[in-house]
Amino acid sequence: MRLFIAIALDEDVRQRLAEAQCQLAAAPCKVKWVEAQNLHLTLKFLGEVEEGGLEAIAQAMTEAAAPAAPFEMRIAGVGSFPPRGVPRVVWAGVEAPDVHPLHRRLEGILARLGHEPEKRGFRPHVTMGRVKGREGARQLRALIKTIAGREFGRCRVGEIVLMRSTLSPTGPTYTPLRRAPLAGGEGAGGDHGE
Repeated sequence: MRLFIAIALDEDVRQRLAEAQCQLAAAPCKVKWVEAQNLHLTLKFLGEVEEGGLEAIAQAMTEAAAPAAPFEMRIAGVGSFPPRGVPRVVWAGVEAPDVHPLHRRLEGILARLGHEPEKRGFRPHVTMGRVKGREGARQLRALIKTIAGREFGRCRVGEIVLMRSTLSPTGPTYTPLRRAPLAGGEGAGGDHGE
């Protein structure tokens, strides 16, 4: 199973991000845009995990989430990785100081289970699209500049979610497998497990 741990976004924020994607899609650049229902903040990409490891990961999530109080994150700004040259990833910014200690706890606990900590520093963001070539990159970068300061709204974070990513030619399908509440915070609803 291909797994990652994420924070879900409110529907209205996802809709505003989708509107921005439509504007950026005017650039003659090949980009695989993330579908609106799949937009999220990744806390930890786990990759391929055996089914037997699922419960240990769920326990790690619960342990990492328990000390955290629910918090709010602001989704604002648009940019790219790398910041210069040909963009590879188009992202929306995430402002949420409380997400950093949660991420550090999660990394530390998962490291004990053998999941290597991310080498690059954690920069919370929402991936909006992945650029598939150099053609039209200058026009895409110019369009990103026109909406670089855009506000997309705020989301209340009450849980973290373990997601399964199933890849297909039409794009990935994400399925929530487990949820861990922040200090008893209520998440965005839905089923708490399979």
